[in-house]
Amino acid sequence: MQKTKKKAWYKSKSFWGSLLFAIALWSYTSLNSEYQTIVEIPLKITLPPNRALENIPPENVFVDVKGTGWNLFYLIFLNNAKICNIDLSREAYLDSIYRISKIDLQRSLKYLKNVNPINVLPENVQLITGKIEEYEVLVNPKITIIPREGFILVGKPEIDPLKVKIKGNDRIVSKINKWETENILFDNVNSPLFTSVNLIDTLKGVVSVTPKKVIIKADVQQSAEIIIDDIPVETINGSLPAGHIIQPPIISVVIQGGVDVLSEITKFDISAFIEFEKIINDTTGIIKPVINLPSNVSLLRIEPPFLTHKVITTK
Repeated sequence: MQKTKKKAWYKSKSFWGSLLFAIALWSYTSLNSEYQTIVEIPLKITLPPNRALENIPPENVFVDVKGTGWNLFYLIFLNNAKICNIDLSREAYLDSIYRISKIDLQRSLKYLKNVNPINVLPENVQLITGKIEEYEVLVNPKITIIPREGFILVGKPEIDPLKVKIKGNDRIVSKINKWETENILFDNVNSPLFTSVNLIDTLKGVVSVTPKKVIIKADVQQSAEIIIDDIPVETINGSLPAGHIIQPPIISVVIQGGVDVLSEITKFDISAFIEFEKIINDTTGIIKPVINLPSNVSLLRIEPPFLTHKVITTK
């Protein structure tokens, strides 16, 4: 007699259909029930046009609300309009220290449809306000550029604009002399860099900055080195005294930089000199000249590495 193979329960379509129906029924019933929970709601404070904050107020208030599961779900996950809007823009005079009470916060809750706010935290919000002023300050770029191996950063990065406007409470903005960008690392760079960088917003709601971004330009070129010959060594701030000899009178320099920069450099862009006082006070017979180079290249070495200083006395 042939046995019939029994189908496993977890492979049964009727089982899974029943389970999904049960879950849907339970969810529907649950979401129609009433609940109480705490919801985080953005706090917006609008001041008169001639006043600015000195302290940073909380970004959100915490509201204890009561409502059905459906309405609470909508409030928490779908309602992007909910806000606690404190509008003080029509205040004729705003005290330097102004307190927003718990009642004011609760009355200022907007767009909380079909739910009942029961309580709000914090109990109150204290604002410290003052006269509003605007200043221009330098931008301080907090960026690091690391060229790829075989490449080099030519000169310093350029910032556009060099200055930005900051606006806020005069007691705060008058003490700020620079404004930083975000801290960003550009690694493995092998071509000129042209990018925008955000300015930091650490005093959000207290100090506003315009513009919000700056442009960073940096010239990254393939690295190379060349030797420049026949650089004369000059004596400055005095003439070489009689009997004093500096040998050799000309030198060579080995410099490093971007290939495009080095292609335009000649010996007339470089100078070598020795201070008169250094020659007079020398007791070793070995002197190193000072080398002046264009700002976008660097000195690797000089040839010869030092000069010989001799004093010949005549009888």
